[in-house]
Amino acid sequence: MKAVVIGAGATGLSLALILSRNSVEVDLLEAASEPGGLLATFDAGDGRRLEKFYHHFFTHDAEIHWLLGELGLRDAVEYRPTTMGLYHDGRIYPFNTPGDLLEFDRLSMIGRFRFGLSSAMLAYWPGYSEVEDEAAMDWFRRWAGSAATGEVWEPMLRVKFGDAAERIPLAWMAGRLRQRVRSRTGAREKLGYLRGSMQVLVDKLAEVLRKRGVRIRLGAKVEALKIGADGCTAVRAGGETMRADSVISTVPTPVLARLLQDAEPGYAEELSGVRYMGAICTVLSMNQQLSPVYWLNVAAKGYDFGGVIEQTNFVPPEHYGGRHIIYLSRYLQEDHPLWRMSDDEVIERQLRQLSEIFASNIRDRLRQGWVFRGRYAAPVCDLGFSTRIPKFRSPVENLYVASMCHVYPDERSVNNSVRVAAEVTAAMGLDASMVPRGLSSAAKYGG
Repeated sequence: MKAVVIGAGATGLSLALILSRNSVEVDLLEAASEPGGLLATFDAGDGRRLEKFYHHFFTHDAEIHWLLGELGLRDAVEYRPTTMGLYHDGRIYPFNTPGDLLEFDRLSMIGRFRFGLSSAMLAYWPGYSEVEDEAAMDWFRRWAGSAATGEVWEPMLRVKFGDAAERIPLAWMAGRLRQRVRSRTGAREKLGYLRGSMQVLVDKLAEVLRKRGVRIRLGAKVEALKIGADGCTAVRAGGETMRADSVISTVPTPVLARLLQDAEPGYAEELSGVRYMGAICTVLSMNQQLSPVYWLNVAAKGYDFGGVIEQTNFVPPEHYGGRHIIYLSRYLQEDHPLWRMSDDEVIERQLRQLSEIFASNIRDRLRQGWVFRGRYAAPVCDLGFSTRIPKFRSPVENLYVASMCHVYPDERSVNNSVRVAAEVTAAMGLDASMVPRGLSSAAKYGG
């Protein structure tokens, strides 16, 4: 059996491995000059690799632990306790324990109780992960109260989903909270990181795939899919046509839609119905720490980032030659003014905003800055989203779809990409039993 896998991100790489375990002959096509997709890294100084978009593992991530074991990398993961905080109205509040919640004086005592109780309900009561017809914001207003919703949840959802924030289903919010609380030991969350960066995983995966006979073709942008009476039987990329018994697309659904708009206009329109948010991730290298908090949510208007993720409060600065590394994340659409700004303009604006948050001249601490953009960073999973998730087995014979939207109702992660890869393999009638099923809810829809 021959298969062509389109896209060598986390899902495509994992899928190629699982297919090769089924003795499938695989061509893995990637338009970029290197594999990895959103796992891509860059040289942050002295040859030390760092992810362009931050990554970590949860303690309960069974699928990624399986993959790391297959590659002989399980011992390279280090789990460390992390801290969270919330910036609001000129002050940083720790947000790690019930005691921290009691100190959040932006809410009344009753408001703090309702906020804590409603968060626990979503995190620990599994039934909420099935609620797709109710918006999370409406539920929060009813159970957490209008004050907690306005002070905490609304700013964070708006910075992630923009004008769709009011339509994000409760199922997504419950999945996100459950994912995090399951990685706690007592009151403290523990997260994992791969020594040497995700580049170690990508390089090892590529090495193992090539040894297993997988042909990884880089710089191979797909130009056309050959679709006829027998379904999808070939792919043309880089001027070469590759015949296949099965074609599996792991690229964003709008990208696949463009390839199908002539041959399958109805299906292409269906795929185009899934909206995506882009992301801007600014990485700053500094000569001193900003704060002791790893993940600082910015619950305030007027900022060009929704999170300040201080990587070196998770992975010590010694791993980066003594540099302190900070990520500033922002989801947005391409028509947002920030998307059209130059990298220098983005960094200057964000440095001014950081200086306001931390009440000091942050530019004096800056060593270097980078700005990375991802056009298809996350699907907009609004109300009724599960009905728009394409089936793994498409209406076109021999064509399968395994996209980021299949991660719903969980959040995007490498672990969930492995789960999606396993499920599309099963949909092809092949064996995916080697991949353990953990607590992930990814790939719930699509079968």
